[in-house]
Amino acid sequence: MGKLYIKLMTTNIKNGKRFYFPYILAGAVIVVLFYNMMAIYYNNGLSNMTGGQDIKMIMQFGTVVVVIFSFIFIFYTNSFIMKRRKKDIGIYNILGMEKRHIAMEIFIETMVIAIIVIVCGLFTGILFDKFLMMLLYKILGFETSIKFTISVTSICNSLIVFIILYSLTMVYNVMQVKLSNPIELLRGGSVGEKEPKTKILMAIIGFVCIATGYYIAITTEDPIGAIMLFFVAVVLVIIGTYSLFTAGSIAFLKILRNNKNYYYKKKHFTAVSGMIYRMKQNAAGLSNICILSTMVLVMVSATVCIYIGEEDIIDNRYKSEINITCHSEQIEDSTKLNGIVENTIKENGRKITSIYKKNSISLMMCMDGNEFNLYNDGNDTKQYDFSKISYVELLVKEDFEGISDIKTGDISENEVEIYGTSEFPGNEVKIVGQAFKVNKSIIPDGNFFSGDTTMVDSCYVVVARDYNELEKVAAILRDKKHAGIYQYEFHVDIDGTNSQKKDCGNVVIKEFADKENNKTRLGYNDINVVTKENHRETFYSLYGGLFFLGIFLGIMFLMITVLIIFYKQISEGYEDKERFIIMEKVGMSKKDVKNSIRSQIRTVFLLPIAMAIIHVAAAFPMIKRLLMLFGMFNSGLFIKCVLITIGVFIFIYIIVFMLTSRTYYKIVGEENR
Repeated sequence: MGKLYIKLMTTNIKNGKRFYFPYILAGAVIVVLFYNMMAIYYNNGLSNMTGGQDIKMIMQFGTVVVVIFSFIFIFYTNSFIMKRRKKDIGIYNILGMEKRHIAMEIFIETMVIAIIVIVCGLFTGILFDKFLMMLLYKILGFETSIKFTISVTSICNSLIVFIILYSLTMVYNVMQVKLSNPIELLRGGSVGEKEPKTKILMAIIGFVCIATGYYIAITTEDPIGAIMLFFVAVVLVIIGTYSLFTAGSIAFLKILRNNKNYYYKKKHFTAVSGMIYRMKQNAAGLSNICILSTMVLVMVSATVCIYIGEEDIIDNRYKSEINITCHSEQIEDSTKLNGIVENTIKENGRKITSIYKKNSISLMMCMDGNEFNLYNDGNDTKQYDFSKISYVELLVKEDFEGISDIKTGDISENEVEIYGTSEFPGNEVKIVGQAFKVNKSIIPDGNFFSGDTTMVDSCYVVVARDYNELEKVAAILRDKKHAGIYQYEFHVDIDGTNSQKKDCGNVVIKEFADKENNKTRLGYNDINVVTKENHRETFYSLYGGLFFLGIFLGIMFLMITVLIIFYKQISEGYEDKERFIIMEKVGMSKKDVKNSIRSQIRTVFLLPIAMAIIHVAAAFPMIKRLLMLFGMFNSGLFIKCVLITIGVFIFIYIIVFMLTSRTYYKIVGEENR
């Protein structure tokens, strides 16, 4: 009996190689992706490198995504294969095989496929592990030798995940046999859909969900708010996409059917009628293609933009090579601190090329009309809306003109000029209760706001006449027990190579490492020294890791999208075959049949990619604000990345369209003729 099972399994796989080969190939690729991500996560070399922990965290997130989509995709493709197998299984049952025998054959077949997938995937993953590590190190800018290693832990994790996955698949397949009768099995591969009703309520729900998701994406201006609402918008768009493809497409096709001039043409009426009767199944496939396409476009374009714009991000985050920030309750004399920094740099053999310094009162505050307030009044008697948070920086005319190219006008006592991301409302501003007349309100051009201000979308720089004006606000803050009222910033650019700049920066960091001594000799509560070169490696590893993950997951989502299209075309080809044979028998020529096929396929293929591009366009403002949290302000670069990604994706999509259409034509036009 065992030989019979093996023979039946071999025959089934051989005869159905058109279905089984992509299924096995896709499964093996997913195993490769999972193993390599786990191998990177468990790589000991990364632990000793700057930013290595960031890479591990990113890879850990990637493995979770791969596992989730592995389960979804394998079950989707397996259900398609089982539908094609039902007729064969029904014949076995009628010819005398008991269900337990058929279940055993299914068990052996699933087990053999699982072994092939897991073994081939692990072997390929191990083979390419060093190459992918070299590629990752190249992206991150790490210069070190890489030894060929085999991650036993990654192999064990891969075995656990995919044995569970294929075990669940096997249970599903066996239950399909157990719960069906021979007649149902014989018809299982060719059961069509009843004509669906026009679901007005579902169409309305879909439209409302997508409109709400688009509204959130377009109108959310605060980057922090964008994080909180991003997933809400994503869920709404996914629900809306499924609803509109299911209900909206049916309504649209019925409108076409009611249009007599359009419908009663040879190339239209067979395509339209066929899609109407199968739209319930069609809609799910089209929705999956649309959503996966959107994920590919968003993920790849965003990660590529971050990776290409790394230098811009670093320059926005750190104004100079050496950046010193310190706080105090009073205005302190910064001359001594400046002298220590300058002497330390000179002793290290470097020259100062530029200096940037300022004193300010810098706070995250709640904006209520023309008032800026703390989150509470010191006694917790009044709470403010967190969504109205703004970054407010109060500084004097002299310092402002020293750090910017903007020339202020004449500023009198109790007057200020305000430079903000939006025009300030009103002719008076109150900062923690202290009122100032607004001399003028200006929205500066270019990337005026950067660094820590990227955390919020609402930013205001308030320029006063002198420190006596700032002291009016400082006195109120002292009464409210606010610590570190005044913030002093000292930014220095130096000459030398990146390595020399890094070494010099480390010396400056050590000079201010003793906090207690700093307080005694300089009067500041704390002195924080940050160097651009020390953080460059961290940024490269973080953003390079995101880029690597984006490409990895982009490949996986693209592969899943291609295979869903492939299986969808094959499935519809077999379902349409008999219908077109009948059409030829009643008078349609082969040319008319092909025209009808082209009309149907073009309609089906254009809808998902068109909707995906619309989704990306609507999500653009929100994604742009999310990129601000990374310090990416170059909208032009992001637009280019999005357009190039869409262009490449459409090119691949067209190739898939041509290949799968050829398979569809072959099934419908040539088989059994």
